[in-house]
Amino acid sequence: MGNYNDVMQRTEWFREARFGMFIHWGLYAIPARGKGEWIRSTEKISNERYQKYFDNFDPVNYDPKEWARIAKKAGMKYAVLTAKHHDGFCLFDSQYTEYKSTNTKAGRDLIREYVEAFREAGIKVGLYYSLIDWYHDDFPHYGDRIHPERDNPEQTNENRNFPRYVEYMHNQIRELLTNYGKIDLMWFDFSYNDLTGEKWEATKLMKMVRELQPHMIIDNRLHTIRGNIDLDEMPVYAGDFISPEQFAPQKGLTDKHGRPIPWEMCTTTQAESWGYVADHDKFLSAREVIYTLVDCVSKDGNLLLNVGPTAKGEFPRQTVQLLSEVGEWMHENGESIYGCG
Repeated sequence: MGNYNDVMQRTEWFREARFGMFIHWGLYAIPARGKGEWIRSTEKISNERYQKYFDNFDPVNYDPKEWARIAKKAGMKYAVLTAKHHDGFCLFDSQYTEYKSTNTKAGRDLIREYVEAFREAGIKVGLYYSLIDWYHDDFPHYGDRIHPERDNPEQTNENRNFPRYVEYMHNQIRELLTNYGKIDLMWFDFSYNDLTGEKWEATKLMKMVRELQPHMIIDNRLHTIRGNIDLDEMPVYAGDFISPEQFAPQKGLTDKHGRPIPWEMCTTTQAESWGYVADHDKFLSAREVIYTLVDCVSKDGNLLLNVGPTAKGEFPRQTVQLLSEVGEWMHENGESIYGCG
């Protein structure tokens, strides 16, 4: 994490904001089933079988200005959108792959439109980028814990060049931090088994990130933080905040010196998945969201609440209603959330 004072200075706006919108969106919104964005892994779908979703991706109702309006009315101060999820599909016009939104029926750089719309609405802009990639030839296939081809011996790893994949990943992150103006937050996901830290050439990556966007904050998922933490002794790639998923810690997080550590719980409005799933009718209630938000803030943390847009690019009706109700509460009670702890 680097110097404690640097971390606290970079995260000052983040700790003031307290409430943000997570957006998981991609090709998986078309099948809209199972575990949403994990469908390729859970159903072991090959690139060839997944291609039909790429061929039919056409979000005709995508209007990021409307997304930003809904987020702002809900009282959200920042947002994070999936620029690339685990399936490798990019919502931005990357020069390093053909597997991107500009090559679909959409024909648009969807990240550029998102960044411009949310920035115009006065909402801090964040991007999610998956460190893993089930589309890229050089990412480990057979025997990996979660790759769709993990049980297919024909997908041998013999000729896969992992350093070449890492170079690809670094190049795409450079694009995201160079081509879209000021980015406030970078949300990397995720490290597991031996794929962590320097396997991603994380020190080199962080040097580039800090040079390109020195003000930007990042999460901790280049490096899984465990044990007794001293921020001043953590590697530079340990990030600026800790990101518990689907749960809030029992109390505020501190380092071994008793100093508070920035953190953010991420959770999803559609209980079963992050990406949109058509037949899951279990959505959080406004009461549950407000309770969770208050719980996080009372422990000196943030809440990043996820929405999974449909294949057409719209927020589900239940989510829009939910966020409207939360917004009414925030209108009356926001002073007990923003900047509080």
